[in-house]
Amino acid sequence: MGEYSRNPETSTAPLAEGSGSDFSRNRVVDSGASSDSDTSDFRDFQTTRDQIQIVPVENPRTPIIDLSSFNPEDYPVEDYEERARQERAREMAEGVDPPPGFRPGTSSTDLSVRIQAEIHLNNLTTLFHNSLTMGLPSFDTLTHISTDLRLLAAQHGINVLQNVHSHRTYAHTQIDYIHCLVPDLYEITRCSFYWGKMDRYEAERLLDNKPDGTFLLRDSAQEEYLFSVSFRRYSRSLHARIEQWNHKFSFDSHDPGVFASPTVCGLMEHYKDPSCCMFFEPMLTIPLHRTFVFSLQHMCRAVICSSTTYDGISCLQLPRSLKVYLKEYHYRQRIRVRRLDIE
Repeated sequence: MGEYSRNPETSTAPLAEGSGSDFSRNRVVDSGASSDSDTSDFRDFQTTRDQIQIVPVENPRTPIIDLSSFNPEDYPVEDYEERARQERAREMAEGVDPPPGFRPGTSSTDLSVRIQAEIHLNNLTTLFHNSLTMGLPSFDTLTHISTDLRLLAAQHGINVLQNVHSHRTYAHTQIDYIHCLVPDLYEITRCSFYWGKMDRYEAERLLDNKPDGTFLLRDSAQEEYLFSVSFRRYSRSLHARIEQWNHKFSFDSHDPGVFASPTVCGLMEHYKDPSCCMFFEPMLTIPLHRTFVFSLQHMCRAVICSSTTYDGISCLQLPRSLKVYLKEYHYRQRIRVRRLDIE
């Protein structure tokens, strides 16, 4: 037992580090020693045990977590992303604030479905005659119907004018939109990966067997969207519509957390960085270059639209067909929804 010191003052540190294992090992080695040696080992162990300080607990009932100072308002459980999506849904249903100087094109009275203000028995026959173009019965039949209506109204004292007014139909909701040209149509036309009008099947044929990240930009086949992106990811050809809300373009306008850009080209540039792409978003790293050039008419439209506005085209001294052609690449922004029946 030479490795242990019998002086308690000097044996505190080494015994405290390995007293359990070293003591057990030495007992096995010295199993054939005399009983005096065993008693000495036990006394050394007991001395070490007595030197361990036990710090008493001041209050055994003190909780580990003091809930008295807990404020639930400091730890909100509300889902901020879900609240943002709900707010966006409300905006899309009600519309955004109109731009400065906005003037509705038509008033609520103009939008109502009007019925002739003065309808009497004397001109009822004329109304039936004017309805012949709608495939109603012949002239003779209409004459008999109008005569029967005269007799029926006279027998029962029915005020025809009052009943017609009581069934008048009005518009109940008015929705205002403003039309805006695509702000970067000229830059889009100059992009080598923009292919113009193309359906998804043609895009899939072009992207077949291409590596992941290959993409092209094309016109969307759906009327409510302008552009779509076709790309390769997970060894498949996928498609994503470019949506617009409040003059910003994104791949999901209903989610405020999704990246949005004021231009289409800015949106494409963002997703060219793989570190910015979520697993469910397009990854646009390898452009598929266009193999043809656009017509001169298409290029001229892009240049003109980059220098004017949707309303500015209406002021140009051009034939109506050309104005319609220039306004093709535009989007609608809902700015106001009014309930006419409760105002």
